[in-house]
Amino acid sequence: MDGFGARVGLALELRARRIHDRLHRHHPDSAVHSLRVAEITMGMWRTAPDLLGSVETALLGSLLHDVGKLCVPREILASPHLLTWEERAVMSTHAAQGAEMLLAMGFPEAIAAVARCHHARWAGGGYPFSGSARRLPPIVRAVAVADAFDAMTDPGREHRPPLGRREALREVAACAGTHFDPVAAAILADSLVRPAEDQTWRAPAMRSFWPSPAARADLATVH
Repeated sequence: MDGFGARVGLALELRARRIHDRLHRHHPDSAVHSLRVAEITMGMWRTAPDLLGSVETALLGSLLHDVGKLCVPREILASPHLLTWEERAVMSTHAAQGAEMLLAMGFPEAIAAVARCHHARWAGGGYPFSGSARRLPPIVRAVAVADAFDAMTDPGREHRPPLGRREALREVAACAGTHFDPVAAAILADSLVRPAEDQTWRAPAMRSFWPSPAARADLATVH
């Protein structure tokens, strides 16, 4: 992993930083959520690197999974109320839009697939990929779990109170086999019960995206 910049290419890393910065300007909460999902995903990757594969795909796929929200109006993203059916339809376009954006910017299909399919469900019925997530790469299924876990524990969601970490893990476990890949759910749980020094571990490349300590003061932490 020390050779991350050499392997993935400086141009690709700069594109990732640039598009994440655009997301932060468009909707800061989505950009901060993406950073937390990347943190969670990298903890999962360290727990099961052989299964989850390329560290580049794990890092950039999780960090950029929500870039399609650049195509969703701010008023929908920042709505303090439950979305209407029409607003949900607009919101649901972000997965496919994000994949198209990443491919157009030269990111590999493996990274675009994370954006496209992170709302797929284990038993089918997600969007825009409505088939079973069993057919998807393990890293896509892992980011789906990380994304949902962070959403459950996020104190910034206006329309519902956050769950504590234990409650959220119980919810993930209850949905394993229907919404979530049971193996990914187990990897998440394992990654969150590691010793403290492991829980705060991040890939060296994360430092190039992660804000300074002062800028992180108001970021919500994983509970």
